[in-house]
Amino acid sequence: MSMRESRSPVAAGFASISHGKLVLLLALTTAALGTAAALPLMPALHDTLVGTLAGDHFIRNNPAFAPSDLFDFFRENDSAIEGTRQTARGLSLVGVLLQVFFAGGIVAVLGRGPFSFGQFLEPARRNFWHNIKCLFLFAILAGIVLGAWLAGGFAAREKLFEDSPPDALVHSASLWVLVVGGVLLFAALSLLYDFARAARRFSPHIGAWRGYRFARRALSGSWARALRLWLFWFVAGGGAVLALFAVTWTMPAVSRPAIALLMLLQFGVVWLRSAVRVAAWGSYVEFLEPRAQAALSAVARVRVTTAAPAPSPFPG
Repeated sequence: MSMRESRSPVAAGFASISHGKLVLLLALTTAALGTAAALPLMPALHDTLVGTLAGDHFIRNNPAFAPSDLFDFFRENDSAIEGTRQTARGLSLVGVLLQVFFAGGIVAVLGRGPFSFGQFLEPARRNFWHNIKCLFLFAILAGIVLGAWLAGGFAAREKLFEDSPPDALVHSASLWVLVVGGVLLFAALSLLYDFARAARRFSPHIGAWRGYRFARRALSGSWARALRLWLFWFVAGGGAVLALFAVTWTMPAVSRPAIALLMLLQFGVVWLRSAVRVAAWGSYVEFLEPRAQAALSAVARVRVTTAAPAPSPFPG
């Protein structure tokens, strides 16, 4: 058994972070969109914070005055904040489309050694429409499944425990059941969505609907393992991002070196989030590799192109 075959999906995920330029591409894209969204707010921030007492409270993270200064800033700059909100909404859509576009290249290049941006962008372009359709199906499934779970759960909870005291343990226990169940359902739908997109790695002409059937077949018998994988990156990766964000949120920056360090750490948050996403994709690809051919064979009417193999971005 080769070293690649013996490693776990989690180990493969951490190994995927070595593709530094891929992580950097995602991080720079996110940072550029975030900076563009904040541009309408810049004049108001300059007038309010530069050379003012409120600005001194912010850079020192003064616990007594910074919160009230923040509320005053929001109250006094309604138009600038509304402009920022509208800009952020538009750029959020751009961000979603870019993430969908990048995913098509990520699933093609991870686990296949060094690659150029040309080798990354060609499958990203080729798989873009497939990924858009997968996103559309995911949105429908999530709306139906999560809506039915939450609506039905809260209705049943109200009916079953209407005679219980408000402080009864059963109320909080049932709420936790609904929350945990909702997270697990979202995790399952997310796995189906990501694996349906990754199906293009193994069958370049598979459609979105058949991609979901491929994902379901690949997960058959391995749901528990796949959910643990999703939860690992959600908890460990999300926890690391939140921890670094907490450091930047509470860090005082009263000098130019401290401000430079703060900006570096803020970009580090974006970089870390991008690294977690690449690592998760690396784990998913490793998880699918031994299951892909069996899943493709089990999907009815899926044409596996063996005579005309997938156009690979890697020569040889």
